[in-house]
Amino acid sequence: MVLEQDKMLSLMKEILQEDYLELVVERYTLEERLDEDKSRIVCQMKDANGESVEVNGEGVGTIDAVFDALRGYLAEDYPSLETIRFSQFSIQGLISSEGADISTKAEAQATVGIVNSEEREFVFQTKQPSVSRAGIQATVDATEYFVNSERTYLRLHEILQHYRKEGRTDLVEKYTDLMSQVVQNTSYSKVVERIQESMKTE
Repeated sequence: MVLEQDKMLSLMKEILQEDYLELVVERYTLEERLDEDKSRIVCQMKDANGESVEVNGEGVGTIDAVFDALRGYLAEDYPSLETIRFSQFSIQGLISSEGADISTKAEAQATVGIVNSEEREFVFQTKQPSVSRAGIQATVDATEYFVNSERTYLRLHEILQHYRKEGRTDLVEKYTDLMSQVVQNTSYSKVVERIQESMKTE
């Protein structure tokens, strides 16, 4: 599965090139209400234009709150985010093998699982210097993956329409196949509705 995700990621970057969106969380403030089993987070992150924006979210833990914040900020533009959900989350401490005197340099590895509308699971892992940073980055990587998947779907649709008008059946077949690969990531029903509506107004 990870290998398939890596191949899909390479395809996204190839299709989108400079339009590939990288999500960067610069800093965050976390409030945990242990009596309510609820976490609230405020993240400062860079948007698609490189400008700093503030996003807010809440959940049963830090990672759930981060995902809520990112999805709340992005779902209006990327409705496919509404079709995915968490399936697993774990943190593993990686103790340094270089000696106890530098044990503070040990890393944490976070694993985040996301399930799409077809119950297909995608797993994202990252290693970072701290537990919280690892968990947040894995969640950001997951969100970034699905956002760019939707962007790629839209870009391929545009390319496909162009070659259909040009009568390039060879390229129509190629890009139709690529779209069938991307569509396995999640549901694009709302995206398709938007495309159809925009075509009606053209």
